[in-house]
Amino acid sequence: MGKILNLPLCFFAILIASVVFQACGDVGCMDNRSSIPYITFYSQQSPTQSVVIDSLSVYGIGQRDDSLLFDTITAKSLLLPLRNDKDTTRYVLRYDQKNIHPAYKRDTLTLVYHSYIYFASAECGAMFNYIIDSLGYTTYQIVSAELLTKDVRNQSVENIKLYFRTNE
Repeated sequence: MGKILNLPLCFFAILIASVVFQACGDVGCMDNRSSIPYITFYSQQSPTQSVVIDSLSVYGIGQRDDSLLFDTITAKSLLLPLRNDKDTTRYVLRYDQKNIHPAYKRDTLTLVYHSYIYFASAECGAMFNYIIDSLGYTTYQIVSAELLTKDVRNQSVENIKLYFRTNE
């Protein structure tokens, strides 16, 4: 008789364990679990018109390992990660088009920020969010920049607009 009582008890324990382990899954979690600034490109001549930059390479300054993020891509926007162990991240935007004078082939983008840990949920855990304190840039191909949203969270929100010289 002891074996008959233990069988339902074992079944009940397995059922409870499977429910508990399913509750710990990623079902309620967002696909992207990183807070990364979303940077878009616009024309200086037509500030509401987005532009596509051809042959763009992007790499970080002051990184320990190879920091080449993009190698000769065509893009109208970028997601550039911030370092959570520093308060400043710098990137070089290199323009590899043949018709650009070598002296004007690179712009530097400098983001100064502070980070804080945000607990999203039990399913997603915690992540770093950022608040951009200042934005600096060189002006070889970039004419100006606009910081739209200082808060960098896990959302697809346009944070920075870069305005480029364009031939229209």
